[in-house]
Amino acid sequence: MKLAEAMNTYNPALFEVEKMGYKISLELTDDELEISAWKAVKNDVRISGFNPLSLLGLVVIAERYGENWNKIDTGDLYDKMLENYY
Repeated sequence: MKLAEAMNTYNPALFEVEKMGYKISLELTDDELEISAWKAVKNDVRISGFNPLSLLGLVVIAERYGENWNKIDTGDLYDKMLENYY
């Protein structure tokens, strides 16, 4: 299987977010011509992403780690990956 970020993955991402019980909405730019954010809300959890895929990723983090999402010990995987390529 090959899977890459593209617009054809947006509907499955939104489907999963809804399946997890979130209400999805859009935030528009001031001129209402573009989407500035995708929003997902469930109870007191409010999540904002740039596109449906980032929204899904953030929902998964929220579901898995809750309010302590930023206290999990992940190490610095981001910098390690960059070090391997630069």
